[in-house]
Amino acid sequence: MVFNYYSFLNSRYNPDFGAWKSIKTALEKVESSFEKNTSEYSKIVKTIGLLNINSQAGATLDKSFLVSYAEKCLSIKNAAELIEGLEKKNIILFRNYSKRFILFEGTELDIQTALIEAGGKVDDVTDVVTLLNKYYQLPPIVAKKAMYETGTPRLFEYKITDHPISDIPIGEIDGFINLIFNEKNILNEVKLHSSSNEDAILYCYYKNSKSIKDLLFEIEKTKKVIDENSDDKVAIRELNNIVLHQQNLLTHKILNNFYGSKSEVVWFFKGQQIPVNSKKEFNSKLSEICNLVYSKTPIFNNELVNKHKISASIHTAKRNYFKALVLNWDKPQLDFPADKFPPEKTIYLSLLENNNISLYVDEIIGEHKPNSKNRFDKLWKLSQKYLDSAKTSKRKVSEFVELLNQRPFKLKQGVIDFWIPSFLFIKRDDYALFGKNGYIPFITDEVFDLMGKDPDEYEIKSFAIEGVKLDIFNSYRLFLNQNSKEKLTNSNFIETIKPFLTFYKDLPEYSKNTKRLSKAALEIRNAISSSKDPEKTFFEDFPNALGYSIVKIQSSPKDLQAYIVKLQNAIREIRTCFDELVNRVELFIQDDIVGIEMPFEEYKDVLQKRYKQLRRHLLLPSQKVFVQRLDSQIDDKKAWLNSLVQSLINSTLEKINDEDELLIADKFKSMVLELDSLTTLSKSDFKEDKEDVFDLQINSFFDGISKKMVRLPKNKKEEVSNIQAELKKGLSKDKTLNIAALTNLLKEMLK
Repeated sequence: MVFNYYSFLNSRYNPDFGAWKSIKTALEKVESSFEKNTSEYSKIVKTIGLLNINSQAGATLDKSFLVSYAEKCLSIKNAAELIEGLEKKNIILFRNYSKRFILFEGTELDIQTALIEAGGKVDDVTDVVTLLNKYYQLPPIVAKKAMYETGTPRLFEYKITDHPISDIPIGEIDGFINLIFNEKNILNEVKLHSSSNEDAILYCYYKNSKSIKDLLFEIEKTKKVIDENSDDKVAIRELNNIVLHQQNLLTHKILNNFYGSKSEVVWFFKGQQIPVNSKKEFNSKLSEICNLVYSKTPIFNNELVNKHKISASIHTAKRNYFKALVLNWDKPQLDFPADKFPPEKTIYLSLLENNNISLYVDEIIGEHKPNSKNRFDKLWKLSQKYLDSAKTSKRKVSEFVELLNQRPFKLKQGVIDFWIPSFLFIKRDDYALFGKNGYIPFITDEVFDLMGKDPDEYEIKSFAIEGVKLDIFNSYRLFLNQNSKEKLTNSNFIETIKPFLTFYKDLPEYSKNTKRLSKAALEIRNAISSSKDPEKTFFEDFPNALGYSIVKIQSSPKDLQAYIVKLQNAIREIRTCFDELVNRVELFIQDDIVGIEMPFEEYKDVLQKRYKQLRRHLLLPSQKVFVQRLDSQIDDKKAWLNSLVQSLINSTLEKINDEDELLIADKFKSMVLELDSLTTLSKSDFKEDKEDVFDLQINSFFDGISKKMVRLPKNKKEEVSNIQAELKKGLSKDKTLNIAALTNLLKEMLK
């Protein structure tokens, strides 16, 4: 057999490559270890190797079987003697725990002796729990009946402790099977603890754990031998197989003790001892526990969603569902194709339509609440309770998630991810939604998608507007020429707050930043600009800005009327402050430049005629731009003034601040003074190509004004340069003294 299909047997693609390699190695050792009976030895080796590949794991392949087989099938008469010879040469080894011979690569370590000696080196097992948690792992168990009845998979996790636990199941785990190992008699403690615990925990108390302690001791001994012989790879491999077998035996002993009248365990739930006679009955008890603890879990048979983690394809379906919910809520079945059933449609049908949950409210019939058939009415009540609790203060959406994650509901995360957006969308007119950037007036599918990823970033504030708050709210609506309302909804809020926000958004930058307003107007502007909560803005920030409180307004209808009047005046002041700026600029031109009050068309014409004779081609760039703007044919006063201001300070009136207003006046005066001087020069009959013209003016308190126009032929420039050079030689290092000396000299020459 070894030599047939030789290439495949020695290939790494052979699943039994290791076993065939062991046969080959053992045959080579037979040839080198024995001089006689090599054929008989080889037959026994091949038999052991092939049986280990092909026989069942529980088969007994001991010495008596092997001797009998060798005599009857292989015609070997001295089989017992030959087997002993193979054992002495460490070519084969008998495993006591699996009751079979195996091919052995050989090691100098006597494993059985080493295990006996390790017993004296390892301490007796006293901490059973720690060692069990180290070596013993059991997978979670699904409560099958509960899953079948509600559609919700309920997972119970094993917990090994020395005292009863009070852990709360979270996430994917819905309950615990608490295996309790304690050498002391704590049966009454377990019973008392279980009676006070409200969670899905089934307590299992082991009355006698001696056999389990013995097995743990054997595992510790084997581990000790492994640690002491870490360099012997062959021995390590064999010892690891022993540990694996002991761990499997440990699992077998613990599980076998679960059931039957001879069981060494006692089961408790809610203080009552319960019988568990079989594996089926055990699973049934877990389902009963689920029905008691999670009594309000809705019946929702949709395996696509009713799980802790949904698949990638259902994540895509979730986004499609949110989009259809937001855009097509008023259409039958969210406008899904009638002849097709994509995942998002089946989710809608099973979650909403099959439970009589409507996406809109009929004003005549009223709200469509879910029926009690699948217990969705209880889920609706809990959700409504959460919404009502948000009337006094904001509640995070993550708190809603926590409610649904607790008993008596403990919904799976997949269901929560669909239920919360569906419920919040149905109730969207009853609350205001806030994100990390403040109020969210319109809910979109993207909002729901982000909410599912980070519910802690979103908050709910339900409307509790009645009495005087409703009167104030309706006063706002009358102020905005809107109809009064008997009940406040999110759409009403949006309709009312939007004009305020739009009004602020459309204001020029000057109106948003100027301090030239009354205190009341400044406070109202600040309240609008920083508004993140419309309810707080309307009923706290606005009244406080104008010196009122809800209590004061509530006590007097006159105060309410006075408050609305003050609000109107403040809004009007903010709205008109830019027009007042334009008026002040116009008044400055009339008073300081033109000298008489006159309409826009007239003072514009006066200024244009004032500089009609100005030689524009000789102006500096800034002067030229100003004159061009002055001469423009713009008929709109704001636009014309804006163009002049922009040429002076490189900014329009809409964008200036309060300090810029003074700068405009200074630069306007300077520009007009320069142009007036240049106009005077332009009126003289000088020849541009033959002479330069200067207009000198020196003002002092004692001598008054000294003024002189100087006309200098251009052929005199060289002489001027020479005189200038001579004057510089006599100047000092003090700039102020030099200016004073030159000024005095000019004054003498101008007389």
